[in-house]
Amino acid sequence: MRPIQIVLTLLGLVLCGLALNTALGGMMTLGWQFSPLPLDQSDPLTAMRHDNNARFFAGAFAGMGLLLAVSAWRLESMRLVAVSILACMTLGGLARLTQGGYSPLTDTALLPSVLFELVGFPLIAFWTWRAK
Repeated sequence: MRPIQIVLTLLGLVLCGLALNTALGGMMTLGWQFSPLPLDQSDPLTAMRHDNNARFFAGAFAGMGLLLAVSAWRLESMRLVAVSILACMTLGGLARLTQGGYSPLTDTALLPSVLFELVGFPLIAFWTWRAK
């Protein structure tokens, strides 16, 4: 087993686990990363719609994690899939920076995730692309 296979498998499984936290728990999450916060119920229908969208995106994120883990074992035929998923994760990190009035770069709870998304994912993508 090559080191890149181990890294991609573990990374894919971690992404799945993080995604399931929201896919199964909604925007309040199951509390696997942070304490769950109650949703603003001043407009319950809108809150439920946002929660439903969060579950959808988390489910899609879980699928990406599974694909990443599978690609580790079929790297020759799925290299582009793996690199594409890693690029999507990097774009997600960049998207975090667009939130007005808040910077994840100064939030010590999110800073490790953001740095991994902006630095780690691109490095792993490059490694994946170059792996023989």
